[in-house]
Amino acid sequence: MAGKKSIIKATAEKYLKAGKKAKNDLLNDLVKTTHLHRKYIIELLNHTGKVYYTPQGIKLVGDPTVSYVHKRGRKKKYTQEILPWLKALWVLTGYRSSIHLKAFITENQNWALAEISQPVIDGFPRGMRADLRPLQHIPPPIQALLWTISSATIERLLKPVKDQDKLAHRYQPHPYASVLKKNIPVETHFDKPRGQLGYTELDTVHHCAEVPEGSYCLTLSEVEINTHWDELRALRNKAHQWVHRALMDIDKTVPFKIHTRHVDNGTEFINEPVFAYTQAHGMRYTRSRAYHKNDNPVVESRHWTLVRSYVGYRRYDTAAEYEVLKELMPLISLKNNYFMPTMRTVKKERVGGKVRKQYEIDTPYNRVLKSSAVAEEKKHALRERKAALSYLELLNRIVHLQLKLDKVHQKKYNPISEDEE
Repeated sequence: MAGKKSIIKATAEKYLKAGKKAKNDLLNDLVKTTHLHRKYIIELLNHTGKVYYTPQGIKLVGDPTVSYVHKRGRKKKYTQEILPWLKALWVLTGYRSSIHLKAFITENQNWALAEISQPVIDGFPRGMRADLRPLQHIPPPIQALLWTISSATIERLLKPVKDQDKLAHRYQPHPYASVLKKNIPVETHFDKPRGQLGYTELDTVHHCAEVPEGSYCLTLSEVEINTHWDELRALRNKAHQWVHRALMDIDKTVPFKIHTRHVDNGTEFINEPVFAYTQAHGMRYTRSRAYHKNDNPVVESRHWTLVRSYVGYRRYDTAAEYEVLKELMPLISLKNNYFMPTMRTVKKERVGGKVRKQYEIDTPYNRVLKSSAVAEEKKHALRERKAALSYLELLNRIVHLQLKLDKVHQKKYNPISEDEE
């Protein structure tokens, strides 16, 4: 709003001197620029620079950029006034989190919000006495505020205190409580760099049927967002060692250098070994917002095409099934990367109420060859690799592995004895 009123102030002198047609054109431009109501803009323009004199003889000049109007909205109920008592309760809990502190106050309000005698406070170590002193007397209005305060408000009020005590080494946060997650920056889909080869999205497809419990196989899918080059790897379970091995294998396979890996908030990705691996190789490691699948749309849109359409929604949790998946997934990647064209949005514009998109369709292999970021040696190796592949042989091998996976899955529920075999 301050910027909009600055534009109006800069236009006011020209508007007041203009003719009727010129004023109409200026108003049309201001409505489009500021999205303010036409009558409101006229009022601001007419009063800008206008001189007023108060009965006391004070000269006032109309200026839309200056406002003394009281701020709208609800006034703050929980202010710094309650901070001494809030800090005392926080120290009393042993520096627990805001959520735990709120629960502590609710559970123990019959004595925690009552007066604590001075002999009891003097029994604590000297370093704690000053912080606990406010609990000797809690006024009724403060008691009412502490009873109704939320954990988010507690965190807002205590944050400066926590930061100060942390510097003084009086307070140390839990070393493993979401610290790693806080070190991984959040990046939305619209903030991702376009046109720079090497930005990948990762996700896992869970082969657990309708029971996401126990140990079961997963498929790791990693897609480069500019070329749609996809790499699939089977994981034995969600343990970080399988993800670590898969990423190492993918880095040896892809024909370009990965500079950023973007993941969701699953524990298979948010763990110390995987994070340390990316940092050791100089990669950026970013994550999506919680409960926002649209932050990972490129890889999410391929779950059916590259995984579910081949292996379905069954539960695969045995070693035999894993071995088949381990052999099948890289073959699907070869088929998709070298032979299957994919559609990529290259232009999007809104015309009225419709969004018109323009697509480019090509194979990931061709997109990589067209990229100037890939060295000629890599391109030559890609061409040799493509020449050695046969689509029919590749498809035949995939189909046979699908049949083998189905047979292994059926055998899990209907075991055949050695005599029957």
